[in-house]
Amino acid sequence: MRIGLLLMAVFFIVSTTQAQDKGADKELKSDTTANSLKEVVVTGEYQPQSLRNSVYRTRVINSERIRLRAATNIQQVLNTELGFRFSNDMALGTSDVTLMGMSGRNVKILLDGVPMIDRGDTRESLNQIDINSIERIEIVEGPLSVSYGTDALAGVINIITKKAVKETLSLNARVQEETVGDEYSAFSKKGSHLQHVGASWQNKRWSVLGGVTHNDFNGFNSAPALATAAQIAADINRWKPKEQWLGNGRLGYNSDKLNVWYRMDYADETILSKGGYNPNIFKSVNQKYITNRYTQQIQSDYKLTEKLQLSGILGYSNLKRTTRSVLHDYSTGKEELSTGA
Repeated sequence: MRIGLLLMAVFFIVSTTQAQDKGADKELKSDTTANSLKEVVVTGEYQPQSLRNSVYRTRVINSERIRLRAATNIQQVLNTELGFRFSNDMALGTSDVTLMGMSGRNVKILLDGVPMIDRGDTRESLNQIDINSIERIEIVEGPLSVSYGTDALAGVINIITKKAVKETLSLNARVQEETVGDEYSAFSKKGSHLQHVGASWQNKRWSVLGGVTHNDFNGFNSAPALATAAQIAADINRWKPKEQWLGNGRLGYNSDKLNVWYRMDYADETILSKGGYNPNIFKSVNQKYITNRYTQQIQSDYKLTEKLQLSGILGYSNLKRTTRSVLHDYSTGKEELSTGA
């Protein structure tokens, strides 16, 4: 009975509202014409084009789909897409992407159209982009070497970031806590932890956007409850602990003819690789793989006439990776730099 009354009440309100606004709708239709915009893509085209009229087969993953998946990195978004496969390097703790059966060296990764650089054939940069700053992901399968170079033989993944859209100050925060297997400890130690805070502001022609994300994964220990120290040290190396600090900022100016914006992205990543445990001296050689990445870009569009427009992109990337080897003493918890190469 309660459900029936609720449905009747909603129907009555909708009907009454439609009757009252019937006259207003006629006046509105006589003065204005509304056209709904189609979904637009920019990857694989010389200018933004509707998805339906795109020359290349382009897949789009929008921000709503990314949010619903509760992903902490881009790999968790793409690993359910058709044609993608990820492989993990157990020695370094990094991952690589395979598209249409071809490895990472044949897949082009773009951030707002600017190529991401990597230290080798693997495309580890894919997981060093803040997922909270992504507006959508455009995927083009097939050879695009003519437009993007020889490393776009399998396809292109263009990650398009957000921009400020509201006229007021907007703040957002996100905290995501996950178990790893059956292990979990709030905000630290065991489990997977993500914290993000961001802000955006727009006033007339100027806009500002920025955010900081901390992603902490402390590995996984699958050793039994009564395991020895050697078993624990060996088992915990199956999934390597990783900590990330990601930051980004964007400053833009938009007028009737000129649109220009600058963006900076920063990534600080540390992967811990624990060496074999020596039960005689209670020590092991542990290594930390430390990555620092800066990506800067300036993009602009200037409208000369109704049919002529100038566009330009200037990008600069700086990637550094170092290895720090230490001798860890399990009896005292102290560490000292290793004397080895």
